[in-house]
Amino acid sequence: MNARRHSGGKSRKAAALLLSAAMVSLSVLSACGKSEETGGAEASASPQANSSASAEPAANTMPIVKDGSVTLTFMGNENFYAAKSYKQNLPVWQEIEKRTGVKTIWDVTPSSQYVKVAGVRVAAAKDLPDIMLVPQDPVKTAEDGLIIPLDGLIDKHAPNIKKFFKENPILHNRLKAPDGKLYFISSITDGAAYTDPIGLLLRKDWLEKLDLQEPRTLDEWYAVLKAFKDRDPNGNGKPDEIPLSFANHGMNGLTMFASALNLHFFYSQGFYPDKNGKIQFEWADPRAKELLVWLNKLYSEGLIDPEFLTKKDDALVGNISRDMVGSSVNFLNQADRYNAAQKQSGSDKASWMLALPPTGKDSKGYYEKYGPFSGYFAISSTSKNPEVAIKWLDYIYASEEGSRLVHFGIEGTSYNMVNGQPEFTDFVKKNPEGLDAVSALRSIGAYPTVPWIRSQKGFTSLQPQALLKLNPVLAEQAKRIETSLVDAVPFGFASPKENEEVSTTVSADFKTYLDETLVKFVTGKEPLDNFDKFTAKLQSMGLAKLLELKQKQYDRATKK
Repeated sequence: MNARRHSGGKSRKAAALLLSAAMVSLSVLSACGKSEETGGAEASASPQANSSASAEPAANTMPIVKDGSVTLTFMGNENFYAAKSYKQNLPVWQEIEKRTGVKTIWDVTPSSQYVKVAGVRVAAAKDLPDIMLVPQDPVKTAEDGLIIPLDGLIDKHAPNIKKFFKENPILHNRLKAPDGKLYFISSITDGAAYTDPIGLLLRKDWLEKLDLQEPRTLDEWYAVLKAFKDRDPNGNGKPDEIPLSFANHGMNGLTMFASALNLHFFYSQGFYPDKNGKIQFEWADPRAKELLVWLNKLYSEGLIDPEFLTKKDDALVGNISRDMVGSSVNFLNQADRYNAAQKQSGSDKASWMLALPPTGKDSKGYYEKYGPFSGYFAISSTSKNPEVAIKWLDYIYASEEGSRLVHFGIEGTSYNMVNGQPEFTDFVKKNPEGLDAVSALRSIGAYPTVPWIRSQKGFTSLQPQALLKLNPVLAEQAKRIETSLVDAVPFGFASPKENEEVSTTVSADFKTYLDETLVKFVTGKEPLDNFDKFTAKLQSMGLAKLLELKQKQYDRATKK
């Protein structure tokens, strides 16, 4: 996973946070910044890396090279199924090597250590691989000449990637640096966002026990959470219920209720275009005060976990297994995990569901989708085989044959073709070693940490749907909220010049002040009568300039 890393002190780090380029899944960070001067990145690219407007390239023939005549080094995260390392030449990658003729050296590190380990190498500009998951600001990495522009390579040698970007111009624009060039590709997650959305998880069995309807409005949510606290739904005679508890989200978890007021905080962070396409900062909107008043009411009455800022996943699941938690914020797939945790502890009747999003007078309710990007993958300027590298990426990333391998694994082992479509075998559905479906796929090298696409349509959409079909209950819940999912606002990358403008015109403490004051409003440490002073303070700290720069990022991402 990539992370922001800047060397210009507090103000520059604050600028990078404020101008965060791409909204991401909970497990991935994005990066920003690049100047007009590309220096070594341009100079080190071979002639075929320059942009051109040539006709559609012919499909790549396999193998890409004679068997074993070219070896590429890939630097990235180790397999998330720790028992099987990519270094073991797993079956999927054996098959890819067989079909492409390209050998792969896996220079991989556990994800928890990757940013630190790879960051040292990239910072030193030494011992770079052919292809890497960029461990720091990817556009700054391009500016430093460590990765090359891909536009010309894609135009001439990657017909499948070219086709995907042509069909998805907004995604293409969002991945471009401010100079208009493409230096990296990313795993695409927008298809998975439909099959495994994030939202408010709720105890359906507690609703039924207390004869309550699924809440929709904020008033109804308050009534349900109040009943969870006061009416002993776990039946142990103790006032130990925690109506709302979640892990690893902090203040952001509480903003899941903002859709009732037509506000966008969870992924868009409050920066959202009005009907005329002008970016506004919704935390300065009077509707934000209305949300904060409601959240303060919940907190003061003990309906929100007092540890909401610091709760970790193991502590949350521990409380869930003790039948204490009534609602949470998480991905749909975690409903099964919560049910299993409670079943193991003897709560056989526990039934977690994904609630419909909160609605209000002027809002039908929605959940923002996560993604659409996860990690940034680039070809290094020291690669001796950039054409082979882009052809290899084209195969695994966007070709139907290569995608099927990384999505579904090995035909006859993890899937079979049925009526022209891949269907999982019992190796995935009822794994003989007791592995869940994703772990089973990862054990043979599928469901990878390399760049891959899980989209909303076409052959790259099949795997998320196939996984969801393994659990009809979750499939029904995902279908139920499909029309309630909306995109987070798209922003392009900020340039170093824009970051510099922020660092000199926007207070370095802007984000800290914002985050801390919002928490104080919720917990009652700051009177909500001071909301106008809060918005005035944001203005004095440079909000207008920040909005001006956010507008530029938005316009870049959405241009046709």
